[in-house]
Amino acid sequence: MPNKKLRLRDIVITTDNTPWAIATEDNQIVRVNRADMSVTEIETPNEKSDFRQLATTSDGKFWFTDFEFGTLVRYDPQSNYFEEWLLPGGANSKPGGMAVDKDDRIWLVETGQNSNRLVGFDTGTQTFLTETAIPSGAGSVSHLHYFEPAGEMWFGTETNYVGRAKVH
Repeated sequence: MPNKKLRLRDIVITTDNTPWAIATEDNQIVRVNRADMSVTEIETPNEKSDFRQLATTSDGKFWFTDFEFGTLVRYDPQSNYFEEWLLPGGANSKPGGMAVDKDDRIWLVETGQNSNRLVGFDTGTQTFLTETAIPSGAGSVSHLHYFEPAGEMWFGTETNYVGRAKVH
């Protein structure tokens, strides 16, 4: 990476095979040109952000969580526009794992709550759908995985549990 101080946190490959990554504590989203390995660094609106998870939806937009501010952030590379939504748990929601389902809904875990909560967000209507407490408390959930054939989100917890949430 040209910027030796970047701490890359998560990476996705888009449908046109372009790698994108987010840099935790560096308020940047990064695009890599596969042909020549050149890097484009795109600064995000808040220099104190601490990004954790990155995902894309079928419309080519990027979604990521900001652990520091408790927000869900969308980036549109066509317009270079960022938009944010405060999570239901507020600024201290400490978002952890995140995944996108077949309907382009975002699912994430708020880890800053007394009991972690699975939160759904409809990217079409731009509204939060549900907030569901995780029965084990979970300690923390760092990653979610969407299993489309069964319409389920799978995750592991720091409290020695494997979790499954039916989302379809």
